Parts: sequence; structure tokens; C-alpha cells
Amino acid sequence: MILDRIWKSQRLTKAEKARKNRLKRTLKPSTQNAIFFTSLKENGLMHIAKERWSRTYRLGDVAYTSANDDQREAVIDSYGEALNSLDADHHFQLLVINKRQESSALNHIIYPLIGDGLDTYRQEYNDLISKRFIADAKNFQIEKYVTLTTKAGEEIQADSQLHEMAHSIQEQFDQVGVTVEEVDGLGRLNILYWLLQGYPYFPYTYKDIALSGLRAKDFIAPNRIHFKEDHLLVDQHWAKVMYIKHYPTFLSDRLIKKLLDIGIELAITVHATPYEEGEFEEKLTETQALAKRELFRGHMDGMQAGVIDPELTTSGLAQETSQATKRWKEETTEKDQKAFQGVMAVMIVAETKEQLLLHREKVASAGRTLGVRFEDCFYYQEAGLNTILPIGEAFLDVKQTYMRPFTTANVATQIPFTNLDVQSSSPKAIYYGQNQLSNNTITLDRKHDLKASNGVVLGSSGAGKGMTVKTTEIIPTLLRFPKDLIIVVDPESEYGDIAEAFHGEVIQLSTKSSTHLNLLDLPETDEVLTDTDGNEIDFIAEKANLLMNLFESVLKEVTDNHISIIDRVTIETYQRFLHPTLQDWQTVLEEQEEEAAEELATKAEIYTRGSLNLFAHPTNVDMSSRLIVFNLKGLSHKLKPFALLVLQDYIWQQVIQAREQGKTIRLYWDELHLTFRTPKDAAFFAELWARIRKYGGMPTGITQNLGTILAYEEGRNLLSNTDFLLLLEHNKKDIELLRTVLDIPEGLIKYIERPKSKGSGLLYAKPILVPFENLIPKETELYRITNTDPKG
Repeated sequence: MILDRIWKSQRLTKAEKARKNRLKRTLKPSTQNAIFFTSLKENGLMHIAKERWSRTYRLGDVAYTSANDDQREAVIDSYGEALNSLDADHHFQLLVINKRQESSALNHIIYPLIGDGLDTYRQEYNDLISKRFIADAKNFQIEKYVTLTTKAGEEIQADSQLHEMAHSIQEQFDQVGVTVEEVDGLGRLNILYWLLQGYPYFPYTYKDIALSGLRAKDFIAPNRIHFKEDHLLVDQHWAKVMYIKHYPTFLSDRLIKKLLDIGIELAITVHATPYEEGEFEEKLTETQALAKRELFRGHMDGMQAGVIDPELTTSGLAQETSQATKRWKEETTEKDQKAFQGVMAVMIVAETKEQLLLHREKVASAGRTLGVRFEDCFYYQEAGLNTILPIGEAFLDVKQTYMRPFTTANVATQIPFTNLDVQSSSPKAIYYGQNQLSNNTITLDRKHDLKASNGVVLGSSGAGKGMTVKTTEIIPTLLRFPKDLIIVVDPESEYGDIAEAFHGEVIQLSTKSSTHLNLLDLPETDEVLTDTDGNEIDFIAEKANLLMNLFESVLKEVTDNHISIIDRVTIETYQRFLHPTLQDWQTVLEEQEEEAAEELATKAEIYTRGSLNLFAHPTNVDMSSRLIVFNLKGLSHKLKPFALLVLQDYIWQQVIQAREQGKTIRLYWDELHLTFRTPKDAAFFAELWARIRKYGGMPTGITQNLGTILAYEEGRNLLSNTDFLLLLEHNKKDIELLRTVLDIPEGLIKYIERPKSKGSGLLYAKPILVPFENLIPKETELYRITNTDPKG
């Protein structure tokens, strides 16, 4: 190895010498000869033997189980085209691993107790998550790999051919959204290490391998492997390799899914090597000729014996062979399918012999339900083990009994894609409940995992939107992200309880409240800010635009003259006053000589000096709390639209300020449809929403009136450009509307049309859509402070 030469040419440090000695003492492999490859390079290229080389690729996932028939057919077609791109010198191996998640995975999503008065909620979350993780969920991680093998005399040639093969396969899988990612040497060693020793992580590096002077496979070799008649012992574990001895004419696409649903750790492999062009046809012709001779001979013997019926004079085997060869010819010549030689096998592992027998029966039973018969690889467990390993060769080819002819369709219907999961690698991921299809936990960090972190929560009245937002988003954010600030726009006074529990601030906006927001406040920043088109924002012009929208929203018959006056008065107000208020603006307005100005001043007075003047005073809002709830329930129907526009502008200013402090504001805007009353309202809100996103805020809209949102182009764009959605119960009409902006497979519709429970539905984390549930027990404090249903 090149690495060996490099390390031998360098003088080792004292620490490196000690490391080398430890490696040699601890790694005394005696079983490496039972692993059938010669070398594995750091870049992932494996030399199997002689002129055989391979590379392994990790397959992404696609929602196959919940897809409709057309979508499933597209996946199978793409898989088939990928297989058809292979030549006779190539070999294809699919490996699907069902790996139990370690309980240590809980450490990423449970909350450490820190003694700040909020540990009651942390402990309730921890109990809830732990109970579901251990008892309710199977919690298996499914890994899918393709290993491609080629024949080449030189390493460079092999590498080039393998990359070309992978490119062809990737092109096909790209069409259905399945990623194909190359696995390097450490990645392949990690897979081999788990299959051979059961450990989830390979603890060495290629620097260790070079330092030790050993081969890569010496580091993955178990201390002992005993190959028995129908099983093997690997260190302290029992294992067994089985193969499919019999399968029906048309293999079900549910076989792999059926095996994965058993609930045990196992590895499934499918090997396929294309026949040489014309070779399979010759074999079929020869077999068919032999069958015809046998049929003719039987018929003649029957005639001599006085038996005329050919069904009684020919052997069943000859008849079956004749029919089979006709069918194979039709598949390979008329239906444009390749013929492959291959094998399908499964390896199961267990702690005891009794458990191994139990697992064997589960596999056999799962196969029988689909007309598939699994048998043990008697006396060939070593070949079976290496056939399972992602080496890229069917070593069970030593005995023809194990090998079977396949068509492209036979292989392509062995779909490794089952259910998508949303599971974050972020250390600050939030627990969102369980995937109703896979039963695995759902974890997500919107800030880390999504390109755009904005979101929308949709559901009909009574679907549990408020409680879901509080228990899956707001409270976990307060516990998980101590630097993030949360602002809630609360039109119906539903967030006061969590504000009280988490030491938040509830700001009552009403004519009876002493709380004021100065409508004319400007952002306090020296930064040059730009709008969504990249143009520099003129803050005074923006404020004039806000005032125009306000008066158009609450007054009737606002003319072009009024608009011009508003613009002029706003500019003059900021010229004359350092920190103007709306009352100052009214003073300047009243100084204008036009009749239209007098008319506007009369209409505006109620909002500037009259009973609705809560936005015409200096701001006195305490924004020091991490959780701010703007309670709007006390506002009149007439003043609420005015307040919503003022709030949009004020929150935008808070996002700018938080950004300069290195903080993130998470905005939760309940009753989002109230901001889509008119085309101008919709346009104004959509622009501010986009700005909040642009400058680091994380807005989330909550609404039950989907039709109101989608009635405007701005609303449709808002939903189409949202990477995070929580979809709860919807009626059929709204489901049809929803499907105009989001592709929801037919198989998932039931989760929002007839959800399992209140607060369950579909979670969309672009591009993955999964059914979720996150039931909060009624006896918990979490339920008490988040439930808004008067029925309890």
C-alpha cells in the first residue's frame, strides 16, 4: 500500500510507536481469511480478487409504501433502467440492513435537567420520549447500499469503469428523487464492522491501518468465526444465512418491506450478474429443445402403450420446463428485459441459538405469505456470509442450486424503499413525535436541517393546531434553544398559560390597555438593509407605504390625492421631529391646506388623538423576555386590521435588532388568514414575511382558513415556498386545495382526512412528508398549560 510506504519512510513519534504496539497487541486476527476480498483503499475502491473490483454507494430513500400506483411504477421503471445499463462484466449487489437504533440515540433528544424551575416540563418530555422510544416504537434504522463490481486489469481502469456505472445508475434514480452517494473506505469498513461484529461504529482510521502495517480487513475480522452446517458463530453471536430457493413467477414488491417489518436485526441482499448477449437465448433454446424431445418421446411411448392424451404421457417436469422457457423468451425478447444470474439471501443474527431459530421462523413465515420459500445454506454458511457482505460478488455461486435466473423485473421489484423518516443529525433537534408508518421517532432542527426555516401549520377548527404548535415547537424551543426569542401573535388569547409558565410577557393590545406601540418608530440600525429584490430600503418611504396601507384598510374612499398627502406629510414629520409619533404626524397633516388633507385629518383623528390611539404614543413595551405574546383579543373588529399591520412592521424591526445581537426570533402568527383580507394586505404581509426570513427570523403561520390564504397569489407563493408544514385534520374541500400547492400521495391523504387522534397528521420537512402523532397525556402539566379545548 502507498500509505504503508509513506509511514515506513517517516520516523514515528513516541505516541505513534505506542499506538502501533497497542494495535498489534489488540488486533490478532485469525479469521481474516474468511473474508473474501484482498484490499480496501481509503477512497472506497475494493480489490476482490484477480481482475474484480468494486465500489459501494449509499441509496437515499423515497416514499414508496405510501405512494400511488403511478409513482410506484415510476420507481420500479427507474430501478429497471438502472439495471439494464449494466453489461456482462458488471455485477450488481443490493444490500438492505435493518439495524436497531442504539438507546444512546435518546441522548440527542432528551432534555438535561438544569434546575431553573422548568425541569417539570423537561422531565415530562423525557418520560414521554423514552417510553415511546423503548416501548411503542420498533426504532430500526434502515440502510440501503448498492455495490457495483467490474472486471479490469488495472486499478485506474477499474475506477473509471465503476464511476461510469454509478453515473448511469444515478441518472436513473435521480428521476424519482433517490440519491446515490459514494461510500469511502471508512464507510465500507463501518458497514462490514457492523455485519461482522455488531458494533455500530468503526473505531479506527486509515492512519491507524497504515501505522499498524496490517490490512484493512484485519481491523474488521472477528476473533473467531465457527462455520457450522446451517449457522455460524461469530464471537459471542449466533448468525444464519438463508437464501430464496423458490419464488413465484411474479415476485411481489412487498418482500423486502415484509422482512423489515418482522422487527429483528437482519441484512437482505440481492445479487444480479447480466448474462452475455445471446448467452441466455442460447441457454433457453437448448433447454427448450431438450424439453420438446422429452415431450415427444413421452408422447410416442404413450401412443405405443395405447394412451392418446398427451397430458398423461409426458412428464410434469418436461411440461413445466417447456412453459417456463416460453415465458422467459417472451420476457427477454418481447418485453425488452435483460436476463441475470443471481441470488437473494438474508442473514439473521441472535444472542442465543433459541432466538436464532425463532428469527429463522419469522423470516420463513414472512416469505411464505408471498409465495417465497427460504432455505438454509447448508454447508455453505461461509460463502453465504461473504455473499451478504458488501463486497460485490455472489460467492454462493459455488453451488448452482443457490443461483437463479432473473429478469430485470424480478430484480427491480425487490424495492428497498419503504417509508421515509425525518431524523435530524443536529445536536439541538426537537422531538416531533412518531412516524405512524415506521414507528420511528421524528426529530428536526428547522434552523439546521432546512434550506428555508419558515413554516405553516394548517388544520380545520378543533384539529389541535394550538396545542400542537405549543408542544412540538414553542415549548421545546424555549427548552432547547436558550438564545432564541419567541414572539406570538395571539388574536384569540390562547397562549397566556404558557407565557405564565415560562416567565414570558403577555402584551395586551386594546383601547383599555396602557401598552403602546409607536407606529412611527424606525429600525435602530446602521446597516444598509435591502428588500427581497436587493434594493436598498428607504425606511421613511416604507413608513409612508405602511400608513397608506393602514388608511386604505380601515377607511373608505382613500383617493390618489390622499395617498400623495400621506407621503408628503410623512416625509415632513420625520424632518421636523427626532422621534415622531402619530400625533405629531396628525399635527403636520392638519397644517396642509388642501381640502383632501382636511378630510383625511378628520378620518384619521380617531386613530391619532381619539379613542383608538393606542399606536400614537411612544413605545412602552417590555421586550426583555424570551417569550412575548401579543394578545389582540381585546381589539375591536374595526381596530384589529389596523393593529395587525402595525404589528407586522414592529416585529420586522425586532428581527433586525435581534440579528445585530446574534439572536434568532421565532415568530408564531396565529389566525394567519386575518392578514389576507384584501389584495394590498396580502401583498404587504407577503413582503414583510419574506424580509423576516431574509434577515434570519423564523416565521410560522397558523390558520384554519386555507381557502382565504390560497385566494391570493401571495398566499399560494407563501405556501409553495415553505419548507416546513404541519398538516392536521382537513375536510375534503380543503384537501383538494392543499394538493394544488403540495404533492400529497394518495396513500397519505387518510392521515389528514381521518387522523388517528387530535393533533396528529402529516409533517412536511422538504422534501419528506411523513404521518406523525404526538399525543400529550392528559395527566401532565404540559397538557394543562397547552390545552385550549373547553371540552378538555
